[in-house]
Amino acid sequence: MKKLQEGKAIFRANISGKNKGPGKAAGVFYNPAMKFSRDLHVAFARQFNFKGIMLDGLAASGIRGIRLFLEAGVNIEFCDVSRLATDTIQENMKLNKMSCRVHNKTLEELLKDRKYDWIDIDPFGTPVPYLKAAIDSLNKKGILGVSATDTAVLFGAKPTVCERRYGSKSMKKVASKEIGTRILISKIYKIASESGKGIQPLLSYYEGHHLRVFLRITEKRTVQLKWIDKNMKIRDKKNDDTSGPLWVDKIIQADLVPSDCSGLLGKFFDKLRKEADGPPGLYDINEIAKDANVGQTPKRKKIVKCISNLGCFASSSVFSPLGIKTDASRNDRIEAVKHAQSL
Repeated sequence: MKKLQEGKAIFRANISGKNKGPGKAAGVFYNPAMKFSRDLHVAFARQFNFKGIMLDGLAASGIRGIRLFLEAGVNIEFCDVSRLATDTIQENMKLNKMSCRVHNKTLEELLKDRKYDWIDIDPFGTPVPYLKAAIDSLNKKGILGVSATDTAVLFGAKPTVCERRYGSKSMKKVASKEIGTRILISKIYKIASESGKGIQPLLSYYEGHHLRVFLRITEKRTVQLKWIDKNMKIRDKKNDDTSGPLWVDKIIQADLVPSDCSGLLGKFFDKLRKEADGPPGLYDINEIAKDANVGQTPKRKKIVKCISNLGCFASSSVFSPLGIKTDASRNDRIEAVKHAQSL
């Protein structure tokens, strides 16, 4: 294992991957490609001003939990089934002069008799096998953090697996990553409902090679899952042209998006905040330009500005560099692109 540093944390781990993609699960797993995700998590925990005990449920080297402890003041516990991992976490805590509980158990075994205020699940692949145990073991108004790296499944490349694993049909278009996120949230909603609980999405995004959602567990409430077609129209019923069922209510609470960050982190959060109140789905700027017969596609920010000038909602999106979130009609989108070309 190598001695490494990320944020304020000094730690030892086996590097997996080459600074991109999900890497491979081996040894005491540490993926440097997830650093920005952990930066986002730390910033969100600061903004949320969390009080209580958080469980880093699949901790590996413990880097996520250690950073949250050091940089956001979070009271953390760690869990990993690997003895090598939990021994390494103990050593990494010594390196950072911290002391927290470390559990050498499966997550499901630990959660049979323990409750937490925040449980974070960052698995290698799908989080589905861990969701019920985590939801059942959260205290009232507890927070659930979930990562998913089975992106081929959620983003339309393996639709049969998606329907079997998540109970929803995925989408391949520019909106695929946002639709995949809403499919994951719908799965969490269904599992929570079966346990007599509800959910409130707080923060959701796609970054690098994974998607991540943070949700609050609430009292049970009925939310109608719906479908979305290729024209980004919400439908109450399934047909051959729709994806879903999926969560169509808000997936980002703008007031919980950190506003005191700079650099890449600040730009990411600014984009996330702006799209928070937009409708589900994304429109492809290249497809709008093709419909408008303008030739070269104008820059996205110009199109967003021109749509906004028409009195419609418009924003860029963290879910796709080619996507625009808007409630503008097709004619308004075409008019905006034509105007953007002349700017």
